[in-house]
Amino acid sequence: MKVCECRKRGIIVRLGSVQGFTLMEMMIVVAIIGALSAIAIPNYLDWNRKYKLKDAVGLVHGNMGMARMNAINQNVAATVTVTQASATAPVTVAFTGVSGLSTLTLDSAVSLTNATGATVGSGVSSPQSIQFNSMGLWVNSGNANNLCISNTGAGVACGSATAQALNFKNTKGINYRIVVLPTGKISWCYASACAG
Repeated sequence: MKVCECRKRGIIVRLGSVQGFTLMEMMIVVAIIGALSAIAIPNYLDWNRKYKLKDAVGLVHGNMGMARMNAINQNVAATVTVTQASATAPVTVAFTGVSGLSTLTLDSAVSLTNATGATVGSGVSSPQSIQFNSMGLWVNSGNANNLCISNTGAGVACGSATAQALNFKNTKGINYRIVVLPTGKISWCYASACAG
């Protein structure tokens, strides 16, 4: 019996000596977590917007390359049509003339822009079209909405020796550009002024 009572007293003494956190300590921890969240959340949102833009441009770039290769393999002309009906509508990319590619709908945070960064409804005309012939070379489709650029990246009238560009911008104003050279080579870069 005495052994059992001693154990009970030992347990009670140990439980009495264990203390929790004070209210002040808990408030300090909550304040630190709040301050870190206030810094981290805006940075995460900016990173996420940039990621969505980069992902959309990479997806369009890759599918345009596939359209060009399909035009060569299938011995047909391929047309890539980029459309944005309004500033709030999503950008869609359609592929015609070749099989194997379906229409893309880009994230709503991505907009079609012109060389100065203006969006649809404030200076950008839609749809824009890029055409490849059966040898994979870029062909001027004659679409007045298209943005053609010079060697410096400035907007110029479309001709047989100019490059064509598609500018995309996210909600934070970051611009990415896809450039199609007369040879059919497709590249992309981080600014709206690059020339490929």
